[in-house]
Amino acid sequence: MSIRGIVLFVIIAGFLQTGCRENVLINSKLSPSTDSMGVYSTTLSCITHTVMNDSGLTSTNIGLPIYQAVGTITDPFFGSMYGATYFQVIPTTITSHLYDSSTIDSAFLILPYGGFTYGDSANSTLTQSYQVFYMLNPISLSTNYYNYTTSALDQEHPLSASSAVNIKKMKDSSATTVTIKSNYPSARIPLNLSILKNRLLSAQASLDSSSPIAAFINAFNGVCIKPTNANQSNSVLPYYRLDGTDTFSEAGILVYYHPNKAPTSVYIEPYYFSSSSCAHFNNISKNYAHFPVGNLYKSTQINDSIVALQNSPGPGIDVLIPGISKLPKGIINKVELQLTLLPGYTSTNLFAPEKLYSLGISNANYPTGLGAGISYLIADQYPTTSLTPLQVLDGYEHLFNSIYRTFTLDFPREMMASIAAGNDTLHLRINGTTDYYGAFHLVAGGGNYPDSNYRSKVKIVYSKLNK
Repeated sequence: MSIRGIVLFVIIAGFLQTGCRENVLINSKLSPSTDSMGVYSTTLSCITHTVMNDSGLTSTNIGLPIYQAVGTITDPFFGSMYGATYFQVIPTTITSHLYDSSTIDSAFLILPYGGFTYGDSANSTLTQSYQVFYMLNPISLSTNYYNYTTSALDQEHPLSASSAVNIKKMKDSSATTVTIKSNYPSARIPLNLSILKNRLLSAQASLDSSSPIAAFINAFNGVCIKPTNANQSNSVLPYYRLDGTDTFSEAGILVYYHPNKAPTSVYIEPYYFSSSSCAHFNNISKNYAHFPVGNLYKSTQINDSIVALQNSPGPGIDVLIPGISKLPKGIINKVELQLTLLPGYTSTNLFAPEKLYSLGISNANYPTGLGAGISYLIADQYPTTSLTPLQVLDGYEHLFNSIYRTFTLDFPREMMASIAAGNDTLHLRINGTTDYYGAFHLVAGGGNYPDSNYRSKVKIVYSKLNK
């Protein structure tokens, strides 16, 4: 049942329970017949700018799938993007004697495909080239890491050579039929055994500790998978998933070995990413120079005619709604910010995000005591323990008049709270999602766009008692 259906159900149920008892409705002596409740609408203009959100937390671990952007992509409007992933692994078998009387035959770095590709995903010939390195510095689950975070790598002893990965032709993570699950398409990169064994076997020896997992993580800092060439130009960027449903759908290292007494046997030891034990982060950098979005950042217009947005880290949209204190007195039923995509800027390959989110930006007057320029959750986002506010806020794309692709965000409670506090200008920041870092492509008409059909605006519906 839809939200509207639930509301109607509750209202009807209330009437059925109370019946038509006398004086349940307001007596006409108390509410003269000359009074009536009117519903009105008005439109407010807004001031818009494109702003850079260059600081994004990429070590989030809140029980949701952990996706990592690994590779490079060039967007003709938003510029180039580079992504590398850093993460820790833990062993499956907790013993320091695993490889006693055995021979290690090979090892592979596994990055399971996350099911999402941004860009020209239909092109079956496109590849990304990756290389694997050992991290020289430890990372920690208790530390926040951002898109600009890096960690020193053992550049002199890379764990792999450059390896080209065709996104359309990824292999199963195990690439074998040895009594394990398959069908996990992954980037599967061969590792340099001699270098890996020096690092891995000493960490394996630490498993005799009373806290073996912690001891292993302290002995083996983790790995980094990054593009071989940071300047390579690609039109497609895959996103990989670090966590999974079982060992072979999780990022990590697969070591193949055999007992010396059974040289034809094949054993696999997975060293895998565990979200409960292992830290991670996604290093992401962007270059906007000489691309259209760079001009939006440098704009000196009072009100821009075009605005742009990507997932963080990347551009967001600044919206100021002045003159709200002059709105007619009444009950505000709906406050809808409309951002309409401009034709010619969006394509099948370079597409807008599924949903937009809004934050408030404080000024000297509102919210009280917060200080100016601080982001905050708007009133319509509460309670944060419920998903219902996200449904009310909307943030999705809608098709108006079979022509205009428009994202709408609704925030009546925030508007009423701002007016009640004596604030005259409401300041919002519109962002994309945080699941696929840096992805998506939204170019919309700003508050000064010449065509009113595409111009950013705020539609308000309010009720008041007519005398």
